[in-house]
Amino acid sequence: MRHRVRKAKLGRTTEHRTAMLANLVCSLIKHRRIKTTLAKAKAARVVADKMVTLGKKSQDEKNALQYRRMIAARLQSQPRRHFPKKNGVAGRERRKIWSEHEDVVRILVEDIAPGFADRNGGYTRVIKLGRRRGDAAEMAFLEWVSEEVETTEQPEPKQKKSKPKAEEPKEEPEAATEKGEPAAVVEETGEEATEEAAEESEDSAETEEGEAEESADTADEKAEDEEPKAEADEKKDSDEKSDK
Repeated sequence: MRHRVRKAKLGRTTEHRTAMLANLVCSLIKHRRIKTTLAKAKAARVVADKMVTLGKKSQDEKNALQYRRMIAARLQSQPRRHFPKKNGVAGRERRKIWSEHEDVVRILVEDIAPGFADRNGGYTRVIKLGRRRGDAAEMAFLEWVSEEVETTEQPEPKQKKSKPKAEEPKEEPEAATEKGEPAAVVEETGEEATEEAAEESEDSAETEEGEAEESADTADEKAEDEEPKAEADEKKDSDEKSDK
């Protein structure tokens, strides 16, 4: 009975599922990242982590050959021995190219496993991408966890910068010399402006004095006009009293 046996069947037979997961892990080793469905990514993640563990164990020279063979058997990737000359490329060159880009056992043991020497488990990462069009299957990225991503320092919070106060524009003597006028002319114009301002202030003072004098004259005239009226009123009052 299969009590407490948890395994993703993925709707495939055992042989089909084993070959598919082996191909996914081989592609992950070659390209460092693959895009697949979320269910396949989670299933392949288990196999990839186990392969890295075997790759770390193969760093010991005594058991290196044994663990390399175990990795090759699980990934169904046997080493090639014969590389004939093809399209003008020598067999030796073809062997070198295959070893650098296609030999998953060598890439895993020599390139990937040493980078996880100080890490115990959790060698891969699953990034969800949402659902694809058509069957709405959940998609995801499966990639290796790089140490550079984890060791990056968090950015410091930005401090709010106070806005600088707007400075009043200063009058520069060069502004008046744009048309080739000398600086002395600018000084003269400044003196003329001050003289004009003084003259305007004097004129305003004179006008104020004139207005004050006019107001005083009008007040005197009104007083003179009111005096005969008052005298006429007094005469009338006196005449009325004499008649009585």
